[in-house]
Amino acid sequence: MIITILLLLLFMITVGLVSIFIFCILIPSITQDKDRVQKFIFASDELKISSHPKKSLEDTGRRAVVLCSHEKEFAQRRINYQGPKDCILFTKMYETEYDCFQQCLGFGTCVAHCPQRAIQIINHTAVVLTGCIGCGRCVDICPKHIIKLVPKEQAASQMPCGNIAKDTTCTACQREKKVEIPPRKVFKLWKLCYNIFYGKKKQE
Repeated sequence: MIITILLLLLFMITVGLVSIFIFCILIPSITQDKDRVQKFIFASDELKISSHPKKSLEDTGRRAVVLCSHEKEFAQRRINYQGPKDCILFTKMYETEYDCFQQCLGFGTCVAHCPQRAIQIINHTAVVLTGCIGCGRCVDICPKHIIKLVPKEQAASQMPCGNIAKDTTCTACQREKKVEIPPRKVFKLWKLCYNIFYGKKKQE
């Protein structure tokens, strides 16, 4: 019994000493001599890549348009897919859930790649919001190639359908309709904090 207590105390002391060493000696020394540690761990070429300044995205004057209406409905479904929610993976395996091969899959791969958070999924369809600056990343990532860039003035007058074959039960196929661009949701508190900390820097 005494041996067990002594071993427990020894273990607790050891853990305490290791914790003190990590938090009081090791971490402060690394943070104070960060450059030397990085040069020891990484090669000089790797450091150049990691230290490369990030490019700020500028408004290109164009807007992304998804050629698939989020108000669409289908009469029947080909398969009931329950796998990973990734547009590229699904396209390689099944191509489409319904009878339209130009429809948006709605798994949100383009949402994850949008640096402006200007894409939202509505009714299993990608919808471009007002925060779009036309960077084109969603165009490159879409496996269906139904997202295209158009001049800002034409973004609201595009036909929201890219079906060429027209052999589908989709209720929105080839119907001309003005594209409504929903506003991007922005948290007011976050926007206020952003303007306080970064607005001054832009003015300077």
